[in-house]
Amino acid sequence: MYRFLLVFSLVFLVAGMGVLSAQTYVGPEKCLQCHNNPALGDATGWRSSLHANGYSYVPDDANSLVDKLGIVADYDQNGIDDFKDGLDFNTINSAFDQYKPNAPILGYSPSTGYTVTIGQVTHKVYLTYGGSGYWKQRYMVRINTSQGESAALYISPVQYNDVTHAYAAYHPEKWWDASNQPIYTPSSTLADAANSKSMPQGCSGCHMTGLELSQDSNGEWIASAAPVENEALYSSYNNIWDVDGDGDLDQINTGCESCHGPGSTHAASPSAANIINPDSLTSEQANNLCGFCHNRGKSLPNNTFGFPFDDQNLTGWMVGELVANYFTDGGGDWPDGKHSVKHRQQYLDFIESSKPTFQFHQVRCSECHDVHNTLKHHIREEIEEEDSLGNPLVIQTENDNNTLCLACHATHGDFTDIPKEWVADYNNHINDIAAVVTQHTHHPYDPEGNGASRCSKCHNPKVAKSAIAYDIHSHTFEPIAPEKTVVYQNSGNGMPNACAVSCHVKSNYPNFGIDFSNDNFAVWNEATDLALADTLMHYYGPNGVWWQFTGIEQTSVQVPATLSLSQNFPNPFNPETNIVFEIPTRSEVNLSVYNVLGQKVAELYKGTTAPGSYKVTFDGSGFSSGFYIYSLQTGNRIVTKKMLLMK
Repeated sequence: MYRFLLVFSLVFLVAGMGVLSAQTYVGPEKCLQCHNNPALGDATGWRSSLHANGYSYVPDDANSLVDKLGIVADYDQNGIDDFKDGLDFNTINSAFDQYKPNAPILGYSPSTGYTVTIGQVTHKVYLTYGGSGYWKQRYMVRINTSQGESAALYISPVQYNDVTHAYAAYHPEKWWDASNQPIYTPSSTLADAANSKSMPQGCSGCHMTGLELSQDSNGEWIASAAPVENEALYSSYNNIWDVDGDGDLDQINTGCESCHGPGSTHAASPSAANIINPDSLTSEQANNLCGFCHNRGKSLPNNTFGFPFDDQNLTGWMVGELVANYFTDGGGDWPDGKHSVKHRQQYLDFIESSKPTFQFHQVRCSECHDVHNTLKHHIREEIEEEDSLGNPLVIQTENDNNTLCLACHATHGDFTDIPKEWVADYNNHINDIAAVVTQHTHHPYDPEGNGASRCSKCHNPKVAKSAIAYDIHSHTFEPIAPEKTVVYQNSGNGMPNACAVSCHVKSNYPNFGIDFSNDNFAVWNEATDLALADTLMHYYGPNGVWWQFTGIEQTSVQVPATLSLSQNFPNPFNPETNIVFEIPTRSEVNLSVYNVLGQKVAELYKGTTAPGSYKVTFDGSGFSSGFYIYSLQTGNRIVTKKMLLMK
């Protein structure tokens, strides 16, 4: 029953790690036979994570309404899953109303299992995706055709939202035609099925370990994954399954070897020298490792798949490689071109932030997240730092009480006066910490209550959409300034700001006399949004009384003939000056300031920007007198000018 273990036999060459050769996959439970104790880094929390349980096999109702493991859909909250209830969308109001009388009908019986019926055709559900209680659950089916079931799994149009208990229509155009009639009829063929949205083509790259892809004679993409060394170890798990039907179990989720590489040599002769530890990668490599999945776009060079892959040679990436070699950015952003508007874009946010080049050290995703624990978002529970004498100091960390952030940020910047020892002994130093933090936030210190002065409320606001608006945190670590709501009010749905989306549009926070009872939370250019932004700019904005924001103001929407960068005014200046530029086409813009040695000292603006004229204010309060160069880069073009700060 074991596939010959040469699915992924290769030579690894990772910077600083030497050569790892001829390794094959062994499976996560082989890894956890040893890594189940603190001495070896207890990784058993992985079993309860979404990495381990993104997909779950559902042959029967044994795990009905069990988060991550079974069908959790229960829109009427009656304690019976909607498939067993026989939910008929033709009889209720839902996202499928336009497809009546051919809206989906959910079903379950011990003989057929879980099913989705659309029109005259019933498709069997084999896998669930999600259902963690945080976001959503989708259902993978084999399409029922006149030639039998499809070889590949396809994503049904039925999406259940865990939080709202409502349904969304997921890519309905793959299931109903322009006249809202079912695409699949009793006469449909396997070649017809190949046109739907398949799990192998859209999802498998991030949700299967050791992925292999091939296309059959009907045009279906067939996915197979790495085998496991001992199938008996998985008899009680439903997150390992024979997805390609060859008789061998496949690692259908994100297993240990997705991040550490194939582990056969390490399993046979345990040594750190013959397995990849992501902590030993460079910061860029380590962050890219996360970025291969926490990203959004298409494969290269042909955009065939919705994940990083070499779609010309049908080969995947190896641990230590860079996302850009396998992936083209297909993410969606708010109008500033910097903050993601869709889910699965944390990496895109992060690499465009200041963190990878942070002045104190190159920040890694793993500093905040530990994929081996059981917490939501895998927030780290402890971080090892050094005390004031240079001795090791273990700090227990949480996001909600700021210890996760202060474990690193204490002792420098605005938090210089907070020693690491205070953070480690947080409960006995709350008042001491509060005194320092409130000077930075200008808000009372109640991070675990109403969220006032919680770092992530401002620096990681929820602005991206997964199942509802908004449930995914930004990862640029930039508090989105209210000015952006004003500047981008004429761009689509406008632009949110951190102050509003995290706090001030909610009824239990100060609203400054603005009535938000009829506000559309997904739109940010309503009169109420602009009035709030205008008020908030008094505190956080250009010349804000609490925080300065070197913002960008669009002064004209007329399309200029050429790219131009004007001389700053006034010049010489002290301490502020204005910089005006014009761009003729929508472009990625970077406006930065350099000293006479060519060192970047400030990044005034970075983002995808619409055609027009713009003004940016540069505040030189923290800089020494002298000449500076300001540079505007769009694509391959760079324009520079000189300015003089004279104090």
